[in-house]
Amino acid sequence: MEFGKKINHRPIIVSLILSLIAGGLGLIANFKVSLALFFIMLFLCICVYFPIYLRDLFGHWQLENHGISYYKMDSYLDKLKMILFPKNVDFQFISYSQIKNFKVIEEDKDYSLENLLTIKPAKQSIFPWSRKPFFLKLELNQSEIDLDLSYDQLHDKQNALFRLATALKFLKQKID
Repeated sequence: MEFGKKINHRPIIVSLILSLIAGGLGLIANFKVSLALFFIMLFLCICVYFPIYLRDLFGHWQLENHGISYYKMDSYLDKLKMILFPKNVDFQFISYSQIKNFKVIEEDKDYSLENLLTIKPAKQSIFPWSRKPFFLKLELNQSEIDLDLSYDQLHDKQNALFRLATALKFLKQKID
């Protein structure tokens, strides 16, 4: 069972389009301004905007037979590598034996498997900076991991909670 969106070439394409628009507007002044605006916009998109919001835009994770795989986005370099080389993505794997507990966080409330269907999910924005927190928090031996659910809530409102309930039942069986 998969959640979130897989990384693709969209960040590069969007960055190039916005850079071309900025460069085209710079042609009003002259070629040097146009070139400077192109590279500034390209840098801002690839090196600032997308790394900041990558987890919200492309927070793909999946339940497998022996554990959970999710994108490795621990550092800025990991995120930059994902943006520039989306076909060569590194995954992290968590074995079910490492998971001690889990809960769903929706805005500022915690939900377990038992009260999951009482969630009244807030409407999510298409803009990643204004999305409300909605994620699965996995409590491990030494740390915690947050797996994004806001993308599914935004793009599949009808089935998101049902799919999540099914995934949590499967997860509960695996860790017990």
